[in-house]
Amino acid sequence: MDHKLKLQLLDEKFVISKMPQFAEIPSVFTKGEMCFVMRTDEDLTIFSPEFMAPNNVQQEIGYRCLRTSGEIPHDATGILTALLQPLSKTGISVFVVSTFHSDYIFLLEEHLVKATQALQRAGYEFVHEE
Repeated sequence: MDHKLKLQLLDEKFVISKMPQFAEIPSVFTKGEMCFVMRTDEDLTIFSPEFMAPNNVQQEIGYRCLRTSGEIPHDATGILTALLQPLSKTGISVFVVSTFHSDYIFLLEEHLVKATQALQRAGYEFVHEE
């Protein structure tokens, strides 16, 4: 890719919840708020804003999310590698979720300043979108 992606910091704080593999998906996750629900052969994992997080399940709290801004061609290669390399070099671990249009990078809020600085040094621009 010839130019760096633009990134957007989402306003919400996120929780990553782990539920049993065959657990019923709580109905709140079908109501239109942004969330990510993934069922594998190991568990049911849900990335959601704090206010939507299910109760009484294993959780990782305190995450923020960076979203790529602008459409990424589906045949583009190296996008995530280039985006995650500055974070890896800084010692910041992440969770990544990809959709048809965007990539979402979840990192602990305590690493947010260091992450944005590393990404800006690598040439990424942050934008504000409504």
